[in-house]
Amino acid sequence: MIYLLLFAGLFMGWSLGTNDAANAFGTAVATRVVKYRTAVIIIAIFVLAGAFIGGAGNIDKVAELSTSNMVLASTEEVFGAIENGTVDTLRLKSAIKAAIIFACAGLTVFVMSYLKFPVSANQSITGAIIGWGLCYADYTDPAVLSVNLPQIGKFASTWVINPVGAGIISFILVFFANKFITNHLTSLGSYDRIIKIGYLVAGAFASYSIGTNSSANVTALYYDAAYAETGVAANLLTDARITATIGGIAIAIGVLTFSKRVMMTVGSSIADITQMDGFLVIIAMALTVVIMGKWMGIPVSTSQAVVGAVMGAGLTKGIKAVRFGVMKNIAIAWVSSPTVAGVLAYAIAFLTRGYFG
Repeated sequence: MIYLLLFAGLFMGWSLGTNDAANAFGTAVATRVVKYRTAVIIIAIFVLAGAFIGGAGNIDKVAELSTSNMVLASTEEVFGAIENGTVDTLRLKSAIKAAIIFACAGLTVFVMSYLKFPVSANQSITGAIIGWGLCYADYTDPAVLSVNLPQIGKFASTWVINPVGAGIISFILVFFANKFITNHLTSLGSYDRIIKIGYLVAGAFASYSIGTNSSANVTALYYDAAYAETGVAANLLTDARITATIGGIAIAIGVLTFSKRVMMTVGSSIADITQMDGFLVIIAMALTVVIMGKWMGIPVSTSQAVVGAVMGAGLTKGIKAVRFGVMKNIAIAWVSSPTVAGVLAYAIAFLTRGYFG
């Protein structure tokens, strides 16, 4: 029965899939180069491939933050449970806490997706983890602060660095493409076929990057980070690749079932862009996610990257080409999602002190 608690993480993955599908093919669908049905099938396949091949790389960072915020059991707690014969109890509590965090974050992302805001699932999960930690973790302990503050600082800094970086890359790509390439391509009789192939390749690459980047956020809280040291399973999953792949499956299901609303918001509401611009936006987003992931060593928001990239593409045509009213609402949602998820997690943590201690 304990494995039923995995459904909270799978709900988180489903919610993430409904939101992040827009980041790979939103501009392609909005500019009518690729059909929606074709787009979601490609996304699902390559998200799953990315999760299986490279998704395990981000799991440890999420697990580290979760351990320092008393969501996952530390190595010391596991050894203590072994001595006291309470490993099964510890395992159950860890799974319940993970389910609570994912439920808070997943509900937040789902509501934002329904309202057509492309929010960050990464930030929502981080907000929920920190919300739980503010109730249980000792933030006056230097050992706790030494882990939490740098990680929180990294996640918070991505609110600015990620979309701005994507916007700069997108602006440069679109500017030079319009200056030296676009006119030559549009004069070719096979232009439509070329641009469609380009979209399909770029979307597949972007979908793969979503799988490697985001699958950890879906199931990392069920991963037993202490297993290698203790040899005892104090959480539900002990293999990083399997953990990431399960997350990828959940994301793929979300892509296939409920992704159209946000996809159209990202693709057409932020700025006026051409078919070529949309192709370069996808490339800029995927490059940003890969670069940021390698540079900062944490999962970053593909939603923030693609919104920044669309804005950068729009700015090549002048400031009037960008709908700053839509951008303002999206920015508010970026800040609101981790805040709401954190408040929900804190409230539940406070109400369950009698059980978790």
